[in-house]
Amino acid sequence: MLKRLTLGACSALTLLGSPLLARAQDATAPSLQTRDGYLIVTRVDTRKCAYPLCGGYFVKAVNQALTRCADGSMQKECHAVQLNTNALGWSGDQRAAFDAEFAQGHALVRGLLEPAPAGLYTADQLTISEAWQGQGLRNKPLGSFYGVRSTGIVCITTPCPSLAATKLNVIGPVRNPDLDLSLSGANDKQIQAAYEALGSTGILAAGAIVPVRLPALDGGTRQGSKLLASEFYLPAKP
Repeated sequence: MLKRLTLGACSALTLLGSPLLARAQDATAPSLQTRDGYLIVTRVDTRKCAYPLCGGYFVKAVNQALTRCADGSMQKECHAVQLNTNALGWSGDQRAAFDAEFAQGHALVRGLLEPAPAGLYTADQLTISEAWQGQGLRNKPLGSFYGVRSTGIVCITTPCPSLAATKLNVIGPVRNPDLDLSLSGANDKQIQAAYEALGSTGILAAGAIVPVRLPALDGGTRQGSKLLASEFYLPAKP
C-alpha cells in the first residue's frame, strides 16, 4: 500500500501520524533495558499539592510504551519536578531557558529519572546528559524518533548509505534513508544547520521512513527510502 502513495505535504503528514505505520515500524524492535534514555514531556503537572510532590511535568521515553520512573517502576509516563543539568555545565539562567522549552514539549533530553533530596521530601529528578532543541513548527512531533548522522561514505553510484538512522531507545537495525526536513516547518537556515550537523553531532528527528522511487544513474528510477521528518532537533544552546 505504501508504494502507491503520492507523498505530497498533506498525505505525508497523514502517513506520519498513522498508528498502523507506527505499529509496523515498532513490531520487531525490542526496547533497551537501561536506566537512561531519550525522553520528551507529555504534559505539565498542574495538580494542586505541595512541592516537590507536585509541580514540574510528566515525561515518557520516546518510541516506548513504558518508562522507568524515579522509584524504579515502569509507567506510561513519569513525574519529574526538577531538571538536573550539572553534567552540561549550564548556568541557572541557561537551565531555566531550556527547561521552559522542554516543559512545552519542544525539546528532547537524554537522561534518567532518579530520587533526589528536596528538604524534608524526596523529589523526582530528571538528570540529563544530552539536551536537544526542536527546530520546526510548535506542533506535536509525529512518527518515531531517530538519531541521524553521516556515515562518511561518499559514493559514485546509487544507492549510497551516506546517512545512518537508528531508532532512539530501541535495539534495531541501522537504516540508510535519504532525509527530508521540509515538512518540519523549519526555515532554510535551520535546515541548513541540520545538514551541516549530520557530519559532527548528528541530529535527532521525529518522522517516518517510507519507501520511495529515487533517480538512478541510468536515467530510470530505483527503490529507496526516505525519512520524512515532522520535527528535528539540534544540540541545545540556551
